[in-house]
Amino acid sequence: MFRILHRETLAESTFSWVVAAPDIARAAQAGQFVMLRLHEGGERIPLTLADFDAAAGTVTLVIQAVGRTTREMEARYVAGSTFSDLAGPLGRPQHITRPGTVVLVGGGLGVAPVYAQARAFREAGNRVRVVLGFRDAGRVFWTARFAALVERPDDLLICTEDGSAGRTGRVTDPLAELCGASSADERPDLVVTVGPLAMMRACAEVTRAASVPTLASINTLMVDGTGMCGACRVTVGGQVRFACVDGPDFDAHAVDFAELLARQGRFAREEARASEDYAHLCHVEHQLFELGAHEYKKLRTLAPHQAPMPERDATERVRHFEEVGLGYTLADALAEAERCIQCTRAPCVSGCPVGVDIPGFIRHVLVRDFDAALGVIHQTNAFPSICGRVCPQESQCEAQCVVGKKLEPVGIGRLERFVGDRAARTATRPGAPPPSARPSRVAIVGSGPAGLAAATDLARAGVEVTVFEALHVVGGVLRYGIPAFRLPRDVIDREVEALVALGVRFETNTVIGTTFTLDDLLSREGYDAAFVGAGAGAPVFLGLPGEFAGQVYSANEFLTRVNLMAANDFPVAETPLRVGQSVVVLGGGNTAMDCVRVARRLGVPTVRCVYRRSEAEAPARAEELRHAREEGVEFLFLHAPLDILVDDRGEITGLCVEEMTQGEPDASGRRKPVHTGREQVLACDTVIYALGTQANPLLSRTAPGLETNPRGNIVVDPQTQATSLRGVFAGGDIVTGGATVVLAMGAGRRAAAAILQYLAGARAWPPVLGAAPSQASTEAPAAGPPCPKCRRPVSGPEAYICCADATLSWQCRDCARVDEGFAFPYGLCPACGGTLEPREPASVRSTAALEAVRTAFEIELGGLSFYRRAAEETTSPVMRALFGRLAAMEAGHMSTLAARYHLDLPASPPVVFLDRAAIFSGVPREPRDPVNLFRIAIAFEQRALRFFSAAAAETAEGTPPGGEDTGVTAALYRELAAEEAEHVAMLETELARYLADRPGLL
Repeated sequence: MFRILHRETLAESTFSWVVAAPDIARAAQAGQFVMLRLHEGGERIPLTLADFDAAAGTVTLVIQAVGRTTREMEARYVAGSTFSDLAGPLGRPQHITRPGTVVLVGGGLGVAPVYAQARAFREAGNRVRVVLGFRDAGRVFWTARFAALVERPDDLLICTEDGSAGRTGRVTDPLAELCGASSADERPDLVVTVGPLAMMRACAEVTRAASVPTLASINTLMVDGTGMCGACRVTVGGQVRFACVDGPDFDAHAVDFAELLARQGRFAREEARASEDYAHLCHVEHQLFELGAHEYKKLRTLAPHQAPMPERDATERVRHFEEVGLGYTLADALAEAERCIQCTRAPCVSGCPVGVDIPGFIRHVLVRDFDAALGVIHQTNAFPSICGRVCPQESQCEAQCVVGKKLEPVGIGRLERFVGDRAARTATRPGAPPPSARPSRVAIVGSGPAGLAAATDLARAGVEVTVFEALHVVGGVLRYGIPAFRLPRDVIDREVEALVALGVRFETNTVIGTTFTLDDLLSREGYDAAFVGAGAGAPVFLGLPGEFAGQVYSANEFLTRVNLMAANDFPVAETPLRVGQSVVVLGGGNTAMDCVRVARRLGVPTVRCVYRRSEAEAPARAEELRHAREEGVEFLFLHAPLDILVDDRGEITGLCVEEMTQGEPDASGRRKPVHTGREQVLACDTVIYALGTQANPLLSRTAPGLETNPRGNIVVDPQTQATSLRGVFAGGDIVTGGATVVLAMGAGRRAAAAILQYLAGARAWPPVLGAAPSQASTEAPAAGPPCPKCRRPVSGPEAYICCADATLSWQCRDCARVDEGFAFPYGLCPACGGTLEPREPASVRSTAALEAVRTAFEIELGGLSFYRRAAEETTSPVMRALFGRLAAMEAGHMSTLAARYHLDLPASPPVVFLDRAAIFSGVPREPRDPVNLFRIAIAFEQRALRFFSAAAAETAEGTPPGGEDTGVTAALYRELAAEEAEHVAMLETELARYLADRPGLL
């Protein structure tokens, strides 16, 4: 990288850089040039050296902002900025002789390189006369520098085309006068001209008539600068020469300027497109970063479909294990990023298990700042290249995308992968702070996604981290469970290397439970805490007849032999694998898709996938199902295995399956497969079980007191990931059973936060999350001033409304009932549904603000009550679980409002009858029907959205009743409206997935 030490604006659209480049400065001579490139994807542009200082190790470049790259240089690069490449010095230096009088003619940007040559000719003992031409006075620069070089004032001649400075006209007029001078002493012995081609050709014609030797500096377009590309070719005296190696100075009378001028516009259209693109980039940057715009696009202006991911052809990819998805090109990524409207309250963030600021990183992609985009992702996700490839975005962040309500959602996962791959080569990851005298030590058990995520956060906080891995390589399930065509090994290696750079130690071939126990780690080995992220690696079998056969594999064994031990290269690799000619895989998840696709790559001609539920219920990603079909895999949905048929030698001959049909939803909310009695035999010689995994007891049985559930999974606190053993935390599949990579990472990050607090505090057990600083912190954050009215803490610098001691008493206009406190539904009488009016003046300065806060409380209170009652009365287990989560969400919102506005929560929420809630929401059907409960909930949230949206508009137009704090009130209404819009979108998504027999997002 090269650093700009000084930047100066010289004239309109003209500026100079002084760049630290000691090697170039030491070798530079007058007349030479350099090739500059700003960044990855930037063009190489030639710039003649305007000045150089070998002692200081600097070179001076003068640039005029005329095209895409130079405009970017002007707008984005200041003193202290760095750029990628500077090669030189290039070209032959000016042949400095002592002819006598040398006239140097510079035009436009050519004025700058004239300076270095004028100085060199002057130092050689020549009389130097300088003619400089500019369009107008606003573009004139460096006249003082030139004045210091010449002997006499009349040796410096300035011309402007409009006469606003110096002489009126072009440089050829004073040049003709000098060449036609009556005195031989006044006539030039040599003319050197640098500037636009048309100017140099005109100068050559003037000096040709006067028989004055003339050199023209030809600095044409080129991409190389060392003689390789041939783009800078110029015909001189009938011979083809190259400006970068034979020039840049040539006999001006022999140069074919007509040919050069004809070639000069070869990229005019492309340069215009580049300029338009840069103008768009500047507009986006202004909108998003300077104005902070949100939802700055209309859906109708967006491309309706995601930019497609380039992929290898199916017939080609089944022959090898190279990655299928080739990743977005720069153009693909920018086109997809343009589809993000930058929501005010982005629901996609809540759909991400680790809470990546998705609009934030896409905002940086839009302005081509990929390092900054990576920095945003790294705030919550250390492994974007991995998650961008293997996370089920279509059921997480992309399912919540606002654009996806009308069009295809933004390709968030593909953009995350693009940023992780592209920026990781240059971006600096957060480093570990300097070690303290005695840093805390934490042991991580397992190097899968949960362990790596926990290790990253702990190492960044200055903790000494050691990761213990039972296998001989690091990566856990990322390495043995996911094939290279989905997750290339170099991507895993890159992420692990970044952790090593943070100071994380990896101990492979170490089995916790045998090599060490958890007690060994926390006592004899001296670790202060431990995190268990060992995964759930024990396979699940069905107990079918014939399961004993040698060609029955678990998915773990099958994939580990290939992914980890390279059995696909047997016998070159020494691990064998026998698959035969016909493989059946049992299961419908991503692991099953990995198995069938690996089998096809091993050359198996017939590969089938048997799954007892429908395709819509298959947990595999839609993309994985599509890829498997394209690669020749056959699917038998709604089929269940009954019997593995084996011959007398123990060889598999077939699999007996029964066709199923769909019944009523089971406890998981999915429609239960029902037997039909219709059976068939699938001829095969290999069966692979991909039906999930269960906890391996290797660790837990050597850890007395470690609580596990009946399935063997470790029991933890869901907030802190703390186990029943002091100092031991756990997360990932060992806790949840088989799940996704990003969910495991989320558990690892939660555990890391809890571990840091545990280490920083009194180490009470179980730990409680609070505000204790991490080990990396040196000072506790300063507390804000208390509220002057009620002395409660003020959260943050934003404007707030203190509602402490506010009197909330209401009377119904219709039935005259008096209601104290909060009402449900908001502002309506609980008895008759009539309108409530305030009975006493509120003891708060702004009645309008209090009205906004009161309504917000009533909405949240009503939602909490409705969701709790709906969870109690519904007959659907899916609805019971969903409404329980929504009730918890509303309770959290109420706690936030209470803390922010200094109001006390009601002791108990009101009792809500679902039939009355249906009437209030305008939904006439039976409220206990699961779908109808959804509709009631959506109607409530839509009603709240309409209310707050109208109130925000009304408040913005004029002073509301009560008059004071209009800005605070309007901002609160807008905030609440955005929140309700998010709730509506979330519930509509849940309903759509429920109706499609798909698992819900919550």
